[in-house]
Amino acid sequence: MIKRADLSIVPLTFKHPIVTAHAVLSVRRTLILRLETVDGVVGYGEGAAFETPWYTEETTQSMIDTSKLILNLLKGMTVTTDVFPNLVSSIIGQRMAKAMWESALWEIEATRANKSLKSFISAGDSVSCGRTIGIGLLNQTMKSIETALADGFERIKLKASPNELLPALREIRAVFPDAPLMIDLNGSASDQPMEWFEQLDTYRLLMIEQPYPSRQFTKSAALQAKLTTPICLDESITSYDDVETMAQLGAGKIVNIKPARVGGLSEAFHIRKHGTPYWVGGMYESGIGRYHTLLFASLSGASFPADMSGTSAYFEQDLLDIPLEVENGKLTLPDSVQPDWNVIERLREEVITLQT
Repeated sequence: MIKRADLSIVPLTFKHPIVTAHAVLSVRRTLILRLETVDGVVGYGEGAAFETPWYTEETTQSMIDTSKLILNLLKGMTVTTDVFPNLVSSIIGQRMAKAMWESALWEIEATRANKSLKSFISAGDSVSCGRTIGIGLLNQTMKSIETALADGFERIKLKASPNELLPALREIRAVFPDAPLMIDLNGSASDQPMEWFEQLDTYRLLMIEQPYPSRQFTKSAALQAKLTTPICLDESITSYDDVETMAQLGAGKIVNIKPARVGGLSEAFHIRKHGTPYWVGGMYESGIGRYHTLLFASLSGASFPADMSGTSAYFEQDLLDIPLEVENGKLTLPDSVQPDWNVIERLREEVITLQT
């Protein structure tokens, strides 16, 4: 049973602003859950939603509100990850909040089994990684691509608004004709004509990620039928059923699995078994959530390198006791990590005690 539950709102400053099709992020306010059971076992989870609903409908505030509902459903119960999804099924959606709680429960179960979480889920020792680069000033973008290739990254994801994309790709391909490039549109290309996509199709991209808004499966299927480049669905995939819908309609050929977006590791494991080519993405989370996602990414079966880097790549200050670093395109996973509570207490803006 749960003895105490606390949420910390922690602002993390990006070393370089993150550019997406919808937003430029300079600060990332993340939510850290500390869960303690009556027998003194502690687990941690991270809420991956952003302050505004530009990526999914969830926000930092909605995760806080949903956490209060989750706690009420779990009161007085001994909860495991096997039963957790059913216990909270009366709460519609809110998958990132559920994933945060399930992450803490996975840690608690591993501790009770006298194992690290890495050992408990039979994770691997390393992860092949890709690098995400926002297209800004072209000379800076070129330098970032050059550095990523020199550092051994096996996949480079470019993020930009549709208006900037084609001119930038033309210049980038002229300099890096064989670089393993893909683009992420974050659902922003609904208004682009077929001719625009046909031009994209000439640049030998690994994939086009999420061209249309998340629920436009039939529109994505019509586009995929006309393109050689595989479409990868990201925001569209919130469950195993969504993967099945994609496959049945031909709305894409690849899925990006983000455990936080699909409700936690349990659903991510289920999607992994579907058989559709997949790779694993991150949510610009701190090392606390990043480590959990990397453990999942280290399992066999991924078709492309993970969309993740080490903890020093994004934030001025991370929240783990030890860094996670990439060398030659691979990130080595330590057997265990812990949140650095000295840093969390120094940085956090607010603590919300749900239960004492």
